[in-house]
Amino acid sequence: MVLETVDIRTIASGAENEDRAGVAPPLAWVIDGATDVVPEPLTHAASDASWFAAAMHAVLSGLDAEAHASLAELPAVVADRLAPEFAASARRPPAGRADHPSASAVIIRAREHGHIEFVSVGDCTLLAHDGKRLMKIGVAEEDAGDRWVADALTGRSQNATAAPVPLSRDDLWPRLRAVRAHMNTPGGYGVFSITAPPPTMVRHGTLEVAPGSRILLASDGLLRLVDIFRAYDTERLFTAAWTNGLAPLFDELRALERADADCKRYPRAKTSDDTTALLLRVTPRA
Repeated sequence: MVLETVDIRTIASGAENEDRAGVAPPLAWVIDGATDVVPEPLTHAASDASWFAAAMHAVLSGLDAEAHASLAELPAVVADRLAPEFAASARRPPAGRADHPSASAVIIRAREHGHIEFVSVGDCTLLAHDGKRLMKIGVAEEDAGDRWVADALTGRSQNATAAPVPLSRDDLWPRLRAVRAHMNTPGGYGVFSITAPPPTMVRHGTLEVAPGSRILLASDGLLRLVDIFRAYDTERLFTAAWTNGLAPLFDELRALERADADCKRYPRAKTSDDTTALLLRVTPRA
């Protein structure tokens, strides 16, 4: 089987797009660079997030996918390739893991005998429809959509017996840096970075598909339509993407973000987020 590219779209929320998407048969991927929490980038790029997303995209674009028996190897491959590049590019050594560049990503590979292999770390999403059912690989619903951020901004994360004390969005950044310091460590969270995540933080497996099956890979920017703005559920988002293409969904997302620019109605860390998606169709090998 092979993956046919039907639509691919990525747009920045600001001056720099820290997302990437690509197809290099038999691989396809979406990468979402994690917004910097350092005062200024350690690399000479516009941001360390954009540096990492671009560097990881380059690794995947040139990868001999058949040389790897399992895509579960890729987080370690990316870390091994990019750690020395980051060390050579950085203006100073990182003070700790909070200074490490990182990204969420989902990567798939077309395999023989009706299977798609996937590896996913972080909050990107894979949706696949085999003609009978919609399958989802991604974060659990309770962890999606900046849920802890929304709780902190509204005070819902405070002790239930005390009066809620909402955080300001400016107050969030020290909290985000503290969380970032625990990336790829037990008790923390997993991402692609210059250190590899523990295997328990890596989602890896295969999905059974048939010729004609449809796939959507997306960064969490697009999933804001489901997790934050509640304009769609997952199935309706998938249907809309395949019925009308990605552009109308991207336009709708930006309109919702602009309408709530102060993030009051829909609490979130960033008014707008880089947004990336890729539509693929499974076809028989020529």
